Amino acid sequence: MEEEVPIQFFQSVIAIQLAVIGALLFQVRYFSPREKTWREDDRLPSATLRLAIAVVLAATLLGSLLAMLLGGDRTAAAALLIGLAVSILPILLRVLPPLQRDLQSDERPRYVVVTIVGVIVYVLLIAAAVSLIEL
Repeated sequence: MEEEVPIQFFQSVIAIQLAVIGALLFQVRYFSPREKTWREDDRLPSATLRLAIAVVLAATLLGSLLAMLLGGDRTAAAALLIGLAVSILPILLRVLPPLQRDLQSDERPRYVVVTIVGVIVYVLLIAAAVSLIEL
């Protein structure tokens, strides 16, 4: 049987996820009402994106609670860490310079490389953390 992960890890995941939920739901205007039809209202994220965000956030929170209840093995800890990383990714992408071209001038943003390198470093850090958990 695999060695158990301390319960404090799962408690920490819940605490971090609650902070991420507040920031992410505010950032994407999750609870903002739609004022126009779905084709005219482009300010708000699509219903599919809202559903995906809700599923990832709920799965991470409920998965942490279930792992605490069942004793939490390393595989559950790794899966929860990946879920937490996925939920933080939209916030990271919002902070980094955008990848889209400017519609008026049709030129690339100046710091595209910073965004690409930032996301690659983030993925590598998460992969290293998951591999440390699995050791």
